[in-house]
Amino acid sequence: MESYYEMIVVLEIRLYPEEKPYHLIRLIRQLFEMKDAMKLKLLAVFLCFSIFQSESPAAPPVKLVFDTDMGNDIDDALALAVIHALQSRGECELLGVTSSKDNPWSILYCDVVNSFYGRPGIPLGTVSKGVTNLEGSYTRKVVETSEKGQPVFARRFQNADQIPDAVSVLRSTLAAQPDHSVVLVVVGFSTNIARLLQSPGDQISPLTGLELVSRKVKLLSQMIGRFDQDKPAEFHEYNAKLDVPAAKTVYKLWPAEIPIVVSGWEIGRAIQNRASSIQHDYNYVKYHPVKMGYEYWHKMPYDRPTYDLTSVLYAIRPGRGYFGLSKPGQFKINKLGKLEHTVKPDGNQQYLTLTPDQIIRVQEVLENLSSQPPAK
Repeated sequence: MESYYEMIVVLEIRLYPEEKPYHLIRLIRQLFEMKDAMKLKLLAVFLCFSIFQSESPAAPPVKLVFDTDMGNDIDDALALAVIHALQSRGECELLGVTSSKDNPWSILYCDVVNSFYGRPGIPLGTVSKGVTNLEGSYTRKVVETSEKGQPVFARRFQNADQIPDAVSVLRSTLAAQPDHSVVLVVVGFSTNIARLLQSPGDQISPLTGLELVSRKVKLLSQMIGRFDQDKPAEFHEYNAKLDVPAAKTVYKLWPAEIPIVVSGWEIGRAIQNRASSIQHDYNYVKYHPVKMGYEYWHKMPYDRPTYDLTSVLYAIRPGRGYFGLSKPGQFKINKLGKLEHTVKPDGNQQYLTLTPDQIIRVQEVLENLSSQPPAK
């Protein structure tokens, strides 16, 4: 009978892979302490419940576009790893990656990461005449890593000049998707999204960018701003302040019927990606582009906020209780160039909130996902 116990434990772990089902294990142990007749009846009920759960239809994958300023911080790299882990689990489909950082190594590093996870064909787009062209401390180093004169990381493009403009990639990606099906995850500057909203109809689609967004997008999940009560008056969040005109354009033109959920600075700051995860969870390969990027970003060991990862996690798993939400309202960029939120009962723009219990849970989930090996 002990083998039945082991079988059910394995079954339940497969059904609930995100968190270890300790409560279920305790129930099963109590089951096996009962007399045989009652034990068998409850065992049958438990198995039927498990089979029913395993056969329930899965939600369709979230169609996702990831717009990033890869290279300015290491959390962008971890966020892209989380997306690939969730795609391997069948929870999302990465339709494209666009960079709002005007440096060639930014998008080439994205190419390396996509290729590392076995998805080199994902469309890439890069910004032109962006707000910053600073190289950063890790993207070029990782892309150019070699061993015995040969690059250790495969990539689709050898130089960024081969990669199309971000707005054209965004337009073609949206045009090809069903109506109200795409989630935009924006974790850098608002440059590309503002230009998308202002783009005219063209050979890709007769629809303007605003019309494409209105028709094809169902959610904007963005890492920007700060909304905690302890925010100093002088604080100006990086993603907003680097391109204030673009952020202002996005919140002015964004279609009122499409929800926006913002992850503020305080959310990612509260949830740290620990150095211990980087040191121990990525060693299934000799060269890992995310682990190496983390090590180049700053001197190890250090913990790093999960700013961009939180926008990704909410976008793909919005109903899992990882975060709370503010009251509905509307965002705008104020006269100081900062993002502010006004409560309006009929609004559909909100920001994430967080409890101490959620911090612990989300930290574990994000570290597990970002270090998940590529699917085979």
